[in-house]
Amino acid sequence: MKTLRLSDILEVINGQMIQGNAEVEIRKVAKLVKNISEYSVYFHISKKCISPDSLLGKKNYTIVTENKDILTMVDKSVTVILVSDGKESYNQFIEYYRSIFSIPVIGVTGTCGKTTTKDMIKHILKQFLQVHSTLLSQNGLHLNLHYLMGINEQTEAAIFEMGVAYPGNIRVSGKYFKPTIGIITNIGEAHLEGCKTLEKYISAKGEMLEVLSEKGTLIINADDKNIRRLPIGLFKGCILSFGQDQSADFRAANIRYEDDRMVYTINVNNNQHEVVIPGHGEHNVYNSLAAIVAASLIGISIEDAINRLKSFKTMERHVKRYSPKGITVIDDTWSCNPSSVVSALEVLKKISNGKKEVLVLGKMQRLGTQLNNQHLKMGETIVDYGEVDYLITIGPSAKLTGEKAISLGMDPSKVHSVENAVQLESKLAEIRTEDMVILFKMSLGKMEPAFRKVVEKYRFS
Repeated sequence: MKTLRLSDILEVINGQMIQGNAEVEIRKVAKLVKNISEYSVYFHISKKCISPDSLLGKKNYTIVTENKDILTMVDKSVTVILVSDGKESYNQFIEYYRSIFSIPVIGVTGTCGKTTTKDMIKHILKQFLQVHSTLLSQNGLHLNLHYLMGINEQTEAAIFEMGVAYPGNIRVSGKYFKPTIGIITNIGEAHLEGCKTLEKYISAKGEMLEVLSEKGTLIINADDKNIRRLPIGLFKGCILSFGQDQSADFRAANIRYEDDRMVYTINVNNNQHEVVIPGHGEHNVYNSLAAIVAASLIGISIEDAINRLKSFKTMERHVKRYSPKGITVIDDTWSCNPSSVVSALEVLKKISNGKKEVLVLGKMQRLGTQLNNQHLKMGETIVDYGEVDYLITIGPSAKLTGEKAISLGMDPSKVHSVENAVQLESKLAEIRTEDMVILFKMSLGKMEPAFRKVVEKYRFS
Protein backbone atom coordinates (compact mmCIF):
# COMPACT_ATOMS: atom_id res chain seq x y z
CA MET A 1 0.00 0.00 0.00
CA LYS A 2 0.97 3.62 -0.31
CA THR A 3 2.50 5.02 2.87
CA LEU A 4 0.18 7.50 4.58
CA ARG A 5 0.43 9.72 7.61
CA LEU A 6 -2.21 9.45 10.29
CA SER A 7 -2.96 13.14 9.83
CA ASP A 8 -4.12 12.32 6.27
CA ILE A 9 -6.97 10.15 7.52
CA LEU A 10 -7.96 11.54 10.94
CA GLU A 11 -10.67 13.77 9.54
CA VAL A 12 -11.76 11.15 7.02
CA ILE A 13 -12.54 8.60 9.73
CA ASN A 14 -13.96 11.19 12.16
CA GLY A 15 -11.32 10.23 14.70
CA GLN A 16 -10.04 11.88 17.87
CA MET A 17 -6.45 11.19 18.84
CA ILE A 18 -6.26 10.48 22.58
CA GLN A 19 -2.66 9.25 22.58
CA GLY A 20 0.25 9.39 20.19
CA ASN A 21 1.48 11.35 17.20
CA ALA A 22 -0.63 12.47 14.23
CA GLU A 23 2.44 12.38 11.99
CA VAL A 24 3.07 8.67 12.50
CA GLU A 25 3.39 6.69 9.27
CA ILE A 26 0.88 4.03 8.20
CA ARG A 27 2.43 1.40 5.96
CA LYS A 28 0.00 -1.46 6.46
CA VAL A 29 -3.55 -2.24 7.54
CA ALA A 30 -3.69 -5.13 10.01
CA LYS A 31 -6.91 -7.14 9.70
CA LEU A 32 -6.27 -9.15 12.87
CA VAL A 33 -4.74 -8.25 16.23
CA LYS A 34 -2.07 -10.91 15.75
CA ASN A 35 -0.97 -9.17 12.52
CA ILE A 36 -0.34 -5.80 14.17
CA SER A 37 3.24 -4.64 13.59
CA GLU A 38 5.16 -1.38 13.52
CA TYR A 39 3.61 1.36 11.36
CA SER A 40 0.37 -0.57 10.90
CA VAL A 41 -3.16 0.59 11.66
CA TYR A 42 -5.71 -1.71 13.22
CA PHE A 43 -9.43 -0.94 13.12
CA HIS A 44 -11.15 -2.62 16.06
CA ILE A 45 -14.59 -3.27 14.60
CA SER A 46 -15.36 -6.54 16.35
CA LYS A 47 -17.77 -6.55 19.28
CA LYS A 48 -15.33 -8.82 21.10
CA CYS A 49 -13.01 -7.14 23.58
CA ILE A 50 -9.31 -7.22 22.81
CA SER A 51 -7.29 -9.39 25.16
CA PRO A 52 -4.54 -7.32 26.83
CA ASP A 53 -2.14 -10.25 26.43
CA SER A 54 -2.56 -10.14 22.63
CA LEU A 55 -1.07 -6.62 22.58
CA LEU A 56 1.96 -7.33 24.75
CA GLY A 57 5.24 -6.39 23.07
CA LYS A 58 3.57 -4.58 20.15
CA LYS A 59 4.82 -1.01 19.66
CA ASN A 60 4.68 1.94 17.25
CA TYR A 61 1.34 1.21 15.61
CA THR A 62 -2.07 2.90 15.44
CA ILE A 63 -5.32 1.50 16.76
CA VAL A 64 -8.75 2.88 15.86
CA THR A 65 -11.37 1.96 18.44
CA GLU A 66 -14.67 2.90 20.06
CA ASN A 67 -13.28 1.96 23.49
CA LYS A 68 -11.09 4.53 25.21
CA ASP A 69 -10.22 1.96 27.91
CA ILE A 70 -7.79 0.53 25.36
CA LEU A 71 -5.32 3.08 26.76
CA THR A 72 -4.75 0.82 29.74
CA MET A 73 -3.72 -2.09 27.48
CA VAL A 74 -1.33 -0.54 24.96
CA ASP A 75 2.26 0.63 25.03
CA LYS A 76 2.96 4.37 25.29
CA SER A 77 4.37 4.27 21.74
CA VAL A 78 0.95 3.33 20.36
CA THR A 79 -1.26 5.98 18.77
CA VAL A 80 -4.89 5.59 19.83
CA ILE A 81 -7.75 7.05 17.80
CA LEU A 82 -11.22 7.16 19.32
CA VAL A 83 -14.21 6.95 16.96
CA SER A 84 -17.96 6.65 17.51
CA ASP A 85 -18.42 3.82 14.98
CA GLY A 86 -15.44 1.59 14.23
CA LYS A 87 -16.99 -0.15 11.23
CA GLU A 88 -18.05 3.10 9.61
CA SER A 89 -14.58 4.56 10.13
CA TYR A 90 -13.06 1.46 8.58
CA ASN A 91 -15.30 1.78 5.52
CA GLN A 92 -14.53 5.48 5.23
CA PHE A 93 -10.83 4.66 5.25
CA ILE A 94 -11.28 2.15 2.40
CA GLU A 95 -13.18 4.69 0.30
CA TYR A 96 -10.55 7.33 0.98
CA TYR A 97 -7.67 5.06 0.05
CA ARG A 98 -9.25 4.18 -3.31
CA SER A 99 -9.92 7.87 -4.01
CA ILE A 100 -6.20 8.66 -3.81
CA PHE A 101 -5.57 6.92 -7.13
CA SER A 102 -6.72 8.16 -10.53
CA ILE A 103 -6.08 5.02 -12.54
CA PRO A 104 -8.19 2.81 -14.80
CA VAL A 105 -9.96 0.20 -12.69
CA ILE A 106 -11.73 -2.65 -14.46
CA GLY A 107 -14.50 -4.52 -12.65
CA VAL A 108 -15.42 -7.93 -14.10
CA THR A 109 -18.62 -9.80 -13.29
CA GLY A 110 -20.67 -12.54 -14.93
CA THR A 111 -21.87 -16.06 -14.27
CA CYS A 112 -18.98 -17.69 -16.10
CA GLY A 113 -15.66 -16.39 -17.37
CA LYS A 114 -14.97 -13.74 -14.72
CA THR A 115 -11.63 -15.16 -13.67
CA THR A 116 -10.44 -16.04 -17.16
CA THR A 117 -11.44 -12.64 -18.53
CA LYS A 118 -9.71 -10.90 -15.63
CA ASP A 119 -6.58 -12.97 -16.14
CA MET A 120 -6.59 -12.35 -19.91
CA ILE A 121 -6.80 -8.60 -19.33
CA LYS A 122 -3.96 -8.77 -16.82
CA HIS A 123 -1.84 -10.86 -19.19
CA ILE A 124 -2.32 -8.29 -21.95
CA LEU A 125 -1.67 -5.25 -19.79
CA LYS A 126 1.29 -6.42 -17.74
CA GLN A 127 3.66 -6.19 -20.70
CA PHE A 128 2.97 -2.47 -20.88
CA LEU A 129 1.82 -1.36 -17.41
CA GLN A 130 2.17 -2.03 -13.70
CA VAL A 131 -1.02 -3.97 -12.99
CA HIS A 132 -2.75 -5.11 -9.82
CA SER A 133 -5.61 -7.62 -9.70
CA THR A 134 -7.66 -10.00 -7.63
CA LEU A 135 -6.18 -13.45 -7.04
CA LEU A 136 -7.50 -16.56 -8.81
CA SER A 137 -11.30 -16.72 -8.31
CA GLN A 138 -11.20 -15.17 -4.85
CA ASN A 139 -13.73 -12.35 -4.98
CA GLY A 140 -15.49 -12.33 -1.59
CA LEU A 141 -16.41 -8.95 -0.14
CA HIS A 142 -14.16 -9.55 2.88
CA LEU A 143 -11.18 -9.36 0.50
CA ASN A 144 -11.98 -5.84 -0.75
CA LEU A 145 -9.57 -4.12 1.64
CA HIS A 146 -6.82 -6.64 0.94
CA TYR A 147 -7.04 -6.04 -2.80
CA LEU A 148 -7.30 -2.26 -2.52
CA MET A 149 -4.23 -2.13 -0.31
CA GLY A 150 -2.35 -3.75 -3.18
CA ILE A 151 -2.63 -0.51 -5.14
CA ASN A 152 0.33 1.83 -4.65
CA GLU A 153 2.16 4.68 -6.38
CA GLN A 154 3.53 2.34 -9.06
CA THR A 155 0.15 0.86 -10.01
CA GLU A 156 -1.05 2.04 -13.43
CA ALA A 157 -4.19 -0.11 -13.77
CA ALA A 158 -6.19 -2.56 -11.68
CA ILE A 159 -8.60 -5.40 -12.51
CA PHE A 160 -11.01 -6.64 -9.88
CA GLU A 161 -13.31 -9.65 -10.13
CA MET A 162 -16.71 -8.80 -8.66
CA GLY A 163 -18.78 -11.82 -7.71
CA VAL A 164 -22.43 -12.09 -6.75
CA ALA A 165 -23.59 -14.40 -3.98
CA TYR A 166 -26.46 -12.16 -2.87
CA PRO A 167 -28.21 -9.03 -4.15
CA GLY A 168 -26.15 -5.99 -3.22
CA ASN A 169 -22.71 -7.59 -3.56
CA ILE A 170 -21.66 -5.54 -6.58
CA ARG A 171 -23.14 -2.42 -5.06
CA VAL A 172 -20.88 -2.89 -2.03
CA SER A 173 -17.70 -3.95 -3.84
CA GLY A 174 -18.29 -1.23 -6.43
CA LYS A 175 -18.50 1.38 -3.70
CA TYR A 176 -14.91 0.58 -2.75
CA PHE A 177 -13.36 -0.52 -6.04
CA LYS A 178 -14.99 2.34 -7.98
CA PRO A 179 -14.47 0.74 -11.40
CA THR A 180 -14.04 3.05 -14.36
CA ILE A 181 -14.73 0.14 -16.74
CA GLY A 182 -17.29 -2.56 -16.02
CA ILE A 183 -17.61 -5.90 -17.80
CA ILE A 184 -20.57 -8.29 -17.71
CA THR A 185 -19.41 -11.49 -19.39
CA ASN A 186 -22.78 -13.29 -19.32
CA ILE A 187 -25.69 -14.05 -17.00
CA GLY A 188 -26.87 -17.62 -16.55
CA GLU A 189 -28.58 -19.50 -13.74
CA ALA A 190 -26.30 -19.51 -10.72
CA HIS A 191 -26.15 -18.36 -7.09
CA LEU A 192 -29.88 -18.95 -6.74
CA GLU A 193 -29.14 -19.99 -3.16
CA GLY A 194 -28.56 -16.36 -2.23
CA CYS A 195 -30.48 -14.56 -4.95
CA LYS A 196 -33.48 -16.95 -4.80
CA THR A 197 -34.70 -16.29 -8.35
CA LEU A 198 -33.11 -15.77 -11.74
CA GLU A 199 -34.76 -12.33 -11.94
CA LYS A 200 -33.08 -11.22 -8.70
CA TYR A 201 -29.77 -12.67 -9.86
CA ILE A 202 -29.99 -10.74 -13.14
CA SER A 203 -30.74 -7.56 -11.19
CA ALA A 204 -27.79 -8.24 -8.90
CA LYS A 205 -25.46 -8.48 -11.90
CA GLY A 206 -27.06 -5.30 -13.23
CA GLU A 207 -25.76 -3.41 -10.20
CA MET A 208 -22.67 -2.89 -12.35
CA LEU A 209 -24.65 -0.16 -14.13
CA GLU A 210 -25.07 1.63 -10.80
CA VAL A 211 -21.45 1.56 -9.66
CA LEU A 212 -20.02 2.97 -12.88
CA SER A 213 -19.97 6.74 -13.15
CA GLU A 214 -21.37 8.68 -16.11
CA LYS A 215 -17.79 8.87 -17.39
CA GLY A 216 -17.37 5.11 -17.13
CA THR A 217 -17.61 2.47 -19.83
CA LEU A 218 -19.80 -0.62 -19.71
CA ILE A 219 -18.70 -3.66 -21.74
CA ILE A 220 -21.43 -6.25 -22.37
CA ASN A 221 -22.00 -9.52 -24.19
CA ALA A 222 -24.24 -8.68 -27.16
CA ASP A 223 -25.37 -12.30 -27.52
CA ASP A 224 -26.57 -12.85 -23.95
CA LYS A 225 -30.35 -12.90 -23.62
CA ASN A 226 -30.33 -12.13 -19.89
CA ILE A 227 -28.04 -9.13 -20.28
CA ARG A 228 -30.62 -7.77 -22.72
CA ARG A 229 -33.11 -7.80 -19.86
CA LEU A 230 -31.05 -5.22 -17.96
CA PRO A 231 -32.01 -1.52 -18.22
CA ILE A 232 -28.96 -0.83 -20.38
CA GLY A 233 -30.62 2.22 -21.91
CA LEU A 234 -30.58 3.99 -18.55
CA PHE A 235 -26.79 3.87 -18.33
CA LYS A 236 -25.43 7.31 -19.17
CA GLY A 237 -21.82 6.35 -19.83
CA CYS A 238 -20.27 4.70 -22.88
CA ILE A 239 -21.41 1.20 -23.86
CA LEU A 240 -19.35 -1.24 -25.93
CA SER A 241 -20.43 -4.74 -26.86
CA PHE A 242 -18.77 -7.97 -27.96
CA GLY A 243 -20.11 -11.19 -29.43
CA GLN A 244 -21.13 -12.78 -32.71
CA ASP A 245 -24.24 -10.70 -33.26
CA GLN A 246 -24.02 -8.21 -36.12
CA SER A 247 -24.69 -5.40 -33.64
CA ALA A 248 -21.53 -6.12 -31.61
CA ASP A 249 -18.83 -3.45 -31.65
CA PHE A 250 -16.18 -6.16 -31.37
CA ARG A 251 -17.55 -9.06 -33.41
CA ALA A 252 -16.21 -12.60 -33.66
CA ALA A 253 -16.67 -14.65 -36.83
CA ASN A 254 -15.30 -17.83 -38.41
CA ILE A 255 -14.73 -19.46 -35.00
CA ARG A 256 -12.92 -22.78 -35.19
CA TYR A 257 -11.15 -25.38 -33.09
CA GLU A 258 -7.53 -26.06 -34.07
CA ASP A 259 -5.36 -28.49 -32.10
CA ASP A 260 -5.24 -27.08 -28.54
CA ARG A 261 -6.42 -23.60 -29.43
CA MET A 262 -9.30 -21.52 -30.70
CA VAL A 263 -8.96 -19.35 -33.81
CA TYR A 264 -11.38 -16.67 -34.94
CA THR A 265 -11.66 -13.39 -36.79
CA ILE A 266 -12.42 -10.21 -34.89
CA ASN A 267 -14.16 -7.38 -36.73
CA VAL A 268 -13.74 -3.88 -35.32
CA ASN A 269 -14.60 -0.69 -37.19
CA ASN A 270 -14.61 -2.57 -40.52
CA ASN A 271 -11.12 -3.95 -39.81
CA GLN A 272 -10.42 -7.65 -39.41
CA HIS A 273 -7.77 -9.42 -37.35
CA GLU A 274 -7.13 -13.11 -36.70
CA VAL A 275 -7.10 -14.10 -33.03
CA VAL A 276 -5.49 -17.24 -31.62
CA ILE A 277 -6.09 -18.23 -28.00
CA PRO A 278 -4.82 -21.34 -26.19
CA GLY A 279 -7.43 -23.76 -24.89
CA HIS A 280 -10.79 -24.86 -26.18
CA GLY A 281 -14.33 -23.55 -26.11
CA GLU A 282 -16.39 -20.74 -27.57
CA HIS A 283 -16.76 -19.41 -24.05
CA ASN A 284 -13.06 -18.48 -24.19
CA VAL A 285 -13.65 -16.66 -27.46
CA TYR A 286 -16.10 -14.47 -25.57
CA ASN A 287 -13.68 -14.03 -22.67
CA SER A 288 -10.93 -12.94 -25.06
CA LEU A 289 -13.26 -10.52 -26.85
CA ALA A 290 -14.09 -8.82 -23.54
CA ALA A 291 -10.38 -8.67 -22.68
CA ILE A 292 -9.51 -7.07 -26.03
CA VAL A 293 -12.23 -4.45 -25.58
CA ALA A 294 -11.03 -3.57 -22.08
CA ALA A 295 -7.37 -3.40 -23.12
CA SER A 296 -8.20 -1.14 -26.04
CA LEU A 297 -9.90 1.30 -23.67
CA ILE A 298 -6.66 1.56 -21.71
CA GLY A 299 -4.67 2.35 -24.82
CA ILE A 300 -3.40 -1.07 -25.90
CA SER A 301 -3.71 -1.58 -29.65
CA ILE A 302 -5.85 -4.47 -30.85
CA GLU A 303 -2.79 -5.92 -32.58
CA ASP A 304 -0.77 -5.88 -29.34
CA ALA A 305 -3.66 -7.38 -27.36
CA ILE A 306 -4.08 -10.20 -29.87
CA ASN A 307 -0.36 -10.92 -29.88
CA ARG A 308 -0.28 -11.15 -26.09
CA LEU A 309 -3.24 -13.53 -25.99
CA LYS A 310 -1.27 -16.11 -27.97
CA SER A 311 0.85 -16.76 -24.87
CA PHE A 312 -2.02 -16.77 -22.37
CA LYS A 313 -2.15 -19.84 -20.14
CA THR A 314 -5.54 -21.11 -19.06
CA MET A 315 -6.12 -21.76 -15.38
CA GLU A 316 -5.91 -25.24 -13.98
CA ARG A 317 -9.25 -27.08 -13.86
CA HIS A 318 -10.87 -24.63 -16.27
CA VAL A 319 -11.77 -26.78 -19.33
CA LYS A 320 -8.17 -27.99 -19.38
CA ARG A 321 -7.40 -30.72 -21.91
CA TYR A 322 -5.04 -33.65 -21.35
CA SER A 323 -4.27 -36.63 -23.61
CA PRO A 324 -2.53 -39.41 -21.64
CA LYS A 325 -2.03 -42.62 -23.62
CA GLY A 326 -4.83 -42.20 -26.08
CA ILE A 327 -7.61 -41.15 -23.70
CA THR A 328 -8.53 -37.47 -23.83
CA VAL A 329 -9.46 -35.85 -20.50
CA ILE A 330 -11.19 -32.49 -20.09
CA ASP A 331 -10.71 -31.26 -16.53
CA ASP A 332 -13.35 -28.64 -15.71
CA THR A 333 -13.58 -29.15 -11.98
CA TRP A 334 -13.12 -25.63 -10.62
CA SER A 335 -16.83 -24.93 -10.32
CA CYS A 336 -20.12 -26.35 -11.55
CA ASN A 337 -23.23 -24.42 -12.51
CA PRO A 338 -25.70 -24.82 -15.38
CA SER A 339 -23.97 -22.31 -17.67
CA SER A 340 -20.53 -23.79 -17.20
CA VAL A 341 -21.84 -27.34 -17.73
CA VAL A 342 -23.26 -26.29 -21.10
CA SER A 343 -19.99 -24.61 -22.11
CA ALA A 344 -17.98 -27.71 -21.18
CA LEU A 345 -20.47 -30.00 -22.95
CA GLU A 346 -20.03 -27.95 -26.12
CA VAL A 347 -16.27 -28.50 -25.93
CA LEU A 348 -16.76 -32.24 -25.43
CA LYS A 349 -18.94 -32.40 -28.54
CA LYS A 350 -16.50 -30.36 -30.62
CA ILE A 351 -13.34 -32.33 -29.84
CA SER A 352 -14.67 -35.90 -29.56
CA ASN A 353 -14.42 -36.50 -33.34
CA GLY A 354 -16.13 -39.89 -33.23
CA LYS A 355 -14.55 -41.02 -29.97
CA LYS A 356 -16.73 -42.22 -27.11
CA GLU A 357 -18.03 -39.30 -25.05
CA VAL A 358 -18.13 -39.68 -21.26
CA LEU A 359 -19.61 -36.98 -19.04
CA VAL A 360 -18.89 -37.28 -15.31
CA LEU A 361 -21.25 -34.81 -13.68
CA GLY A 362 -21.26 -33.73 -10.04
CA LYS A 363 -23.73 -31.61 -8.11
CA MET A 364 -24.30 -28.14 -9.52
CA GLN A 365 -23.63 -25.68 -6.72
CA ARG A 366 -25.44 -22.78 -5.06
CA LEU A 367 -28.82 -23.28 -6.69
CA GLY A 368 -30.89 -23.18 -3.51
CA THR A 369 -34.48 -24.34 -3.94
CA GLN A 370 -33.86 -24.63 -7.70
CA LEU A 371 -31.30 -27.41 -7.24
CA ASN A 372 -33.49 -30.34 -8.27
CA ASN A 373 -35.22 -28.43 -11.05
CA GLN A 374 -31.90 -27.35 -12.56
CA HIS A 375 -30.58 -30.91 -12.52
CA LEU A 376 -33.71 -32.11 -14.29
CA LYS A 377 -33.30 -29.36 -16.89
CA MET A 378 -29.70 -30.45 -17.40
CA GLY A 379 -30.97 -33.90 -18.33
CA GLU A 380 -33.02 -32.25 -21.07
CA THR A 381 -30.00 -30.23 -22.19
CA ILE A 382 -27.80 -33.30 -22.52
CA VAL A 383 -30.41 -35.02 -24.67
CA ASP A 384 -30.87 -31.88 -26.76
CA TYR A 385 -27.13 -31.85 -27.46
CA GLY A 386 -27.36 -35.37 -28.86
CA GLU A 387 -26.70 -37.25 -25.63
CA VAL A 388 -23.30 -38.71 -24.74
CA ASP A 389 -22.06 -42.29 -24.90
CA TYR A 390 -21.89 -42.50 -21.12
CA LEU A 391 -23.29 -40.27 -18.40
CA ILE A 392 -21.96 -40.88 -14.90
CA THR A 393 -23.56 -38.79 -12.18
CA ILE A 394 -22.23 -38.30 -8.65
CA GLY A 395 -24.61 -38.04 -5.72
CA PRO A 396 -28.40 -37.75 -5.38
CA SER A 397 -28.79 -34.32 -7.00
CA ALA A 398 -26.89 -35.15 -10.17
CA LYS A 399 -28.68 -38.51 -10.28
CA LEU A 400 -31.82 -36.58 -11.24
CA THR A 401 -30.05 -35.47 -14.41
CA GLY A 402 -29.45 -39.05 -15.43
CA GLU A 403 -33.02 -40.08 -14.60
CA LYS A 404 -34.39 -37.24 -16.72
CA ALA A 405 -32.15 -38.18 -19.65
CA ILE A 406 -33.42 -41.77 -19.44
CA SER A 407 -37.04 -40.58 -19.37
CA LEU A 408 -36.35 -38.68 -22.59
CA GLY A 409 -35.02 -41.75 -24.35
CA MET A 410 -31.36 -42.12 -23.39
CA ASP A 411 -30.26 -45.76 -23.12
CA PRO A 412 -30.40 -46.70 -19.39
CA SER A 413 -27.35 -48.93 -19.81
CA LYS A 414 -25.33 -45.81 -20.67
CA VAL A 415 -26.41 -43.87 -17.56
CA HIS A 416 -24.81 -44.65 -14.20
CA SER A 417 -25.07 -43.11 -10.76
CA VAL A 418 -22.27 -43.35 -8.18
CA GLU A 419 -22.06 -42.13 -4.59
CA ASN A 420 -18.34 -42.07 -3.91
CA ALA A 421 -14.91 -41.97 -5.53
CA VAL A 422 -14.39 -45.73 -5.29
CA GLN A 423 -17.56 -46.35 -7.28
CA LEU A 424 -16.60 -43.68 -9.81
CA GLU A 425 -13.16 -45.17 -10.36
CA SER A 426 -14.66 -48.66 -10.72
CA LYS A 427 -17.24 -47.53 -13.27
CA LEU A 428 -14.65 -45.64 -15.35
CA ALA A 429 -12.39 -48.71 -15.34
CA GLU A 430 -15.33 -50.83 -16.51
CA ILE A 431 -16.14 -48.67 -19.53
CA ARG A 432 -12.60 -47.51 -20.34
CA THR A 433 -11.37 -47.72 -23.91
CA GLU A 434 -8.53 -45.88 -25.61
CA ASP A 435 -10.88 -44.05 -28.00
CA MET A 436 -12.59 -42.12 -25.21
CA VAL A 437 -13.01 -38.48 -24.21
CA ILE A 438 -13.87 -37.99 -20.54
CA LEU A 439 -15.26 -34.67 -19.32
CA PHE A 440 -15.00 -34.29 -15.55
CA LYS A 441 -17.50 -31.56 -14.65
CA MET A 442 -17.87 -30.91 -10.94
CA SER A 443 -16.84 -28.59 -8.09
CA LEU A 444 -13.94 -30.54 -6.59
CA GLY A 445 -13.52 -27.99 -3.82
CA LYS A 446 -16.93 -29.01 -2.46
CA MET A 447 -16.25 -32.75 -2.66
CA GLU A 448 -14.29 -35.43 -0.84
CA PRO A 449 -10.53 -35.30 -1.66
CA ALA A 450 -10.73 -38.83 -3.05
CA PHE A 451 -12.55 -37.53 -6.12
CA ARG A 452 -9.56 -35.32 -6.94
CA LYS A 453 -7.35 -38.40 -6.98
CA VAL A 454 -9.62 -40.06 -9.54
CA VAL A 455 -9.46 -37.02 -11.83
CA GLU A 456 -5.68 -36.81 -11.47
CA LYS A 457 -5.32 -40.50 -12.18
CA TYR A 458 -7.03 -40.10 -15.55
CA ARG A 459 -5.26 -36.83 -16.32
CA PHE A 460 -1.80 -38.31 -15.94
CA SER A 461 -2.09 -42.09 -16.37
